[in-house]
Amino acid sequence: MDRFPLPEPFAALADLEGEPTVEQARALGQALNAVPALQKWLRQQRQLTFRALLDGPQTKEDLAPRLELSPQRVADIASGHSRSKAPREPK
Repeated sequence: MDRFPLPEPFAALADLEGEPTVEQARALGQALNAVPALQKWLRQQRQLTFRALLDGPQTKEDLAPRLELSPQRVADIASGHSRSKAPREPK
């Protein structure tokens, strides 16, 4: 299963504890601005994980109650569908 690297600057966030500095403030601001990249990474990882689970002996009906999701939602996540609140294009 291919994994995507954690987007910067999130990989370095663990190093930001300690005395407040200008560099720390800048890095935290960059991390906040990069939240959409983190959300994309999390969705990719979740999709890969769901696909791998469904490629095994488990079905969406097996996984759904354990994940607190409906079987349809399990299938949607595995296939890359999202529930984005982005406006849809008019028909």
